[in-house]
Amino acid sequence: MSAPSATPDSKTAGWRRLAAVIVTLAIMGLALHALAGQFDEHGYHQVRVALQGLDWQQLVLATVLGMASYACLIGFDAIGLRLARHRLPASRVGITAFLAHTAGQTLGFAALTGGAIRVRSYGRAGLNLTEVGQVVLMSTLGFVFGARLLLGLALWLEPAAAARALPLTATHIRVLGIGLLLLFVLILVLLGRDGRSLGWRGHHIWLPDRRTVLEITALSVVELCLASAALYVLLPAQAQTGFIGFVGLFLVAVVAGLLSTVPAGLGVFEWSLLKLLPQAAPASVLAAAVAYRVSYYLLPLLLAAVLAAVASVRRPLRSGAGAAWTALRPWLPQIIALAVFAVGALLLIDGTLPVPRHRVLPAPLPLVETSHLLGSLGGVALLLIGQGLQRRSHAAWLIALVLCVGLPVPAWLRGGHALVALTLPLVAIALWAARREFYRQGALLDEAWSWPWLRNVALVLVATVWLLFFVYSHVEYQNELWWQFATSGNAPRALRALLLVSLVVIVFGLARLLHSTRGPLPVPDDETLERLRPVLAQAHDTQACLAMTGDKAILSSEHGDGFVMMQRYGGSLVSMGDPVGPPEVVRGLIWKFREEADRLGLRPVFYQTGEQHWQTYLDLGLTLVKLGEEAMVPLTDFSLSGSSRADLRQAWNRGKRSGLSFRIADAAEVQGLLPELGAISDGWLEEKAGEEKGFSLGSFDAAYLCRFPVALVESEGRIVAFANVWQAPAGHELSVDLMRHRPDAPKGTMDFLFIELFLWGAANGYTRFSLGMAPLTGLAEHRLAGRWNRFANLVARHGERFYGFGGLRRFKSKFAPDWRPRYLAAPGGMHLPAALLDVTRLISLDPRRKDTA
Repeated sequence: MSAPSATPDSKTAGWRRLAAVIVTLAIMGLALHALAGQFDEHGYHQVRVALQGLDWQQLVLATVLGMASYACLIGFDAIGLRLARHRLPASRVGITAFLAHTAGQTLGFAALTGGAIRVRSYGRAGLNLTEVGQVVLMSTLGFVFGARLLLGLALWLEPAAAARALPLTATHIRVLGIGLLLLFVLILVLLGRDGRSLGWRGHHIWLPDRRTVLEITALSVVELCLASAALYVLLPAQAQTGFIGFVGLFLVAVVAGLLSTVPAGLGVFEWSLLKLLPQAAPASVLAAAVAYRVSYYLLPLLLAAVLAAVASVRRPLRSGAGAAWTALRPWLPQIIALAVFAVGALLLIDGTLPVPRHRVLPAPLPLVETSHLLGSLGGVALLLIGQGLQRRSHAAWLIALVLCVGLPVPAWLRGGHALVALTLPLVAIALWAARREFYRQGALLDEAWSWPWLRNVALVLVATVWLLFFVYSHVEYQNELWWQFATSGNAPRALRALLLVSLVVIVFGLARLLHSTRGPLPVPDDETLERLRPVLAQAHDTQACLAMTGDKAILSSEHGDGFVMMQRYGGSLVSMGDPVGPPEVVRGLIWKFREEADRLGLRPVFYQTGEQHWQTYLDLGLTLVKLGEEAMVPLTDFSLSGSSRADLRQAWNRGKRSGLSFRIADAAEVQGLLPELGAISDGWLEEKAGEEKGFSLGSFDAAYLCRFPVALVESEGRIVAFANVWQAPAGHELSVDLMRHRPDAPKGTMDFLFIELFLWGAANGYTRFSLGMAPLTGLAEHRLAGRWNRFANLVARHGERFYGFGGLRRFKSKFAPDWRPRYLAAPGGMHLPAALLDVTRLISLDPRRKDTA
């Protein structure tokens, strides 16, 4: 059973992702540097005074306006669902839209992040991907049209606000605003009553009818006015900007943040506001932006975490809300992971800021210093385990719960902000309520980091470093700062905390890089393998005999009448072939294997599957790609007579003339033959300059060979070639696995061995003989064939000298076999090449090396 040629690692894609992360970090770093340039060395003190100048009425009003803005965002989903002709309960739409917009506002790329949540919820209600995309499009188009209309009105009605920041006269700005308004009117005219599809360079976008555009534009205008008002009420009176003019400036800052690709436009949005409001004091503008971040981003995120907790503990209902909770439950770990990440960032930021005198507790200095370090250490730990929570890791959940329960005390002792100390128990409650969602086993170091999460961690660390230098810009650096311990020693304390955070990140990163891949699953003992004998006796495919190699874990059915042979490598849980057992048992085992992969946090991969269960694999959401074709020689009435068998007859006669003889040694006899068979195997491996393979191939293992009969070819009283024989009596199928011969064996010895096996099989009632798979053959070669077929054909053509794809098929073809396809079933997209790599590496491992896999 041969392995496929693996697709190469997508190094280009990896470099692109790395470049995107670096660009994002550079943009935010430049924005923060420019932001700091607007202040003198006492900038933090000025911002803190401005924050203290905000009264509670302003903060409450900003929060109410922000929540009203989120309520308007729900309306876009309602309009999209109406266009898709789906009527869903208002509670379901409201919950889904709120969580989708919360995730989108926090992470950025709202169409993708929020769209994923909508696919889960609305997909359960019967919407297909196109219809969900239509819902997402309403939010995007609403922002585009609403922002354009509001910006046009702001530039036309109040050009003085933009004139302060732009090198244009008020007249030119007013003309620009009128142009934007006329462009909007032109779009309405062109849309007509039925909408229009616009295309450019092969890309098309559908625009709805005029009435719908007016609806989403009106809704967007209200929503954007509310969002901008949430910030406007926090600005000082000296801003001297009317509301209409401020809305235009606010939109420019928002668009700048979106274009920067920095999540939530962090740093870019604030710097843009300072440049657009030059008449206002920078400290007041930055203080307003900070309060806006808390009320418009952080509070909705915490509210989403509370909703996630409620969703985990409430009983299933038949109402629309109950259906929404059920549909959104798979997304609860992602929401909680975001909340944990935000709390970790808050702890790091809180540990960097100086503690006001009124919050300094009369605690012993060592206790204060220790609490400060523990708080920062806990914050970075919450950042690093956030992705584990997103992937439902039980270990990450346990660590996060312990930290959220234990950190409020250090946060309080070090004089941290009350908001941080109160947020931690809230997140702990959400974690405990959703505990059943975090069930996947495995070490945290086994989790591969995604580029977006890596980017977000790096952004928080960069922002923390910048904040340290911004806050303590008035403190002259000295080496003695590291060793200054005092109740009022905020700068030294922050420096030590930053050093500890840096060390933790470096150690975690090195541990992740040096950590070996996931270890193999425990393999069965001899007693377990013997219990599989009755199932193997009922198997129709000799591939089931691979279970007896002993290098694969066994997942049995409930009643023991079927099993899956599987092993873990990298990020994949790989099943060798279809599950073994009756058809109804196999279907249940396929789902059971999928559940096991989900529990372990691995991608499910079925290697060398047949055609019988493709519908079940598709039900799992897997993609099927053809690996090659298996050669199956018909044995019914097989003989060497006739012109079509002339070549085989000549090969058989040649072997007889060379003094070759054939016999089958029973399994009980194999033990005594092992020394001679071992010498043949060692000579064969040395001649081939190769190593033993595993998983889909057997290796020379004494216990494995003694479980099957062995076909022997002898010459002059000694064994010159052998092959262990697989039998599937219920399917009347015969095959061989391990085939070895002496270097000095007569020419044509292996042909003689196969011919004798065919004759022996036909005489003993077998109807077919499997010669194994010829990889990357029998694939469609049409110019319109799928990407996988084109790529596989390319590998087969240019990789011939390395593997011999065509030569292997030609060798098997001389026995006039029938060909049946073999497939790989795995998740699609980028998971597919990763699954192929994992399978190839798993097969290439020498099963005698216990430290690999």
